[in-house]
Amino acid sequence: MSLEICQHNDEHKSVIWNVFQFYCYDTSVEEGYDLKEDGRYSLCAEYFSQYWTHPRWRAHLLRWNGAIAGFALLEASEALDDAQEIADLFVMKRFRRHGIARKVVQHFMGQRVEPWTVVVFDEATEAQLFWQSIFQDPQFKPDRQVADPDDRAVTVYVLEPNVQQIVTSSSSVNSERKCVTA
Repeated sequence: MSLEICQHNDEHKSVIWNVFQFYCYDTSVEEGYDLKEDGRYSLCAEYFSQYWTHPRWRAHLLRWNGAIAGFALLEASEALDDAQEIADLFVMKRFRRHGIARKVVQHFMGQRVEPWTVVVFDEATEAQLFWQSIFQDPQFKPDRQVADPDDRAVTVYVLEPNVQQIVTSSSSVNSERKCVTA
């Protein structure tokens, strides 16, 4: 069983947009997403395109044994200057309970050279349980909490850099598809 975390490229943009519809469905209660008249969820196309144009925003397609399994959207944190954030992490239901989300967190946040924030909606029970299990690992124990700048019903956790971890890496790169095996 292998997980590939594929770097964003133009080819992945429409795929991630399509998978994003499932994410919107899953989080429609917490996020307040409504369907448009065409039956799809709306998200401003300009906002979504920033994952391909903004220097600190990145979209990654997740593959489990070659099959599309979800995505990870990373962006600059709104809650803390100079911090990164996994803004959205989604694994299709079929692929859940395989440790995919945990591996994604380990891949991106395991070697922190800058602070990271984790924003969890108070009503998102599954997300709360997931992040609490992640926070049990001393490497991912939050250093503090900060207020949400948008005053949403969320908890914002801050993980400071752990520069002593920078030297080690257990990932390999598939240069043909620009994917990292985690």
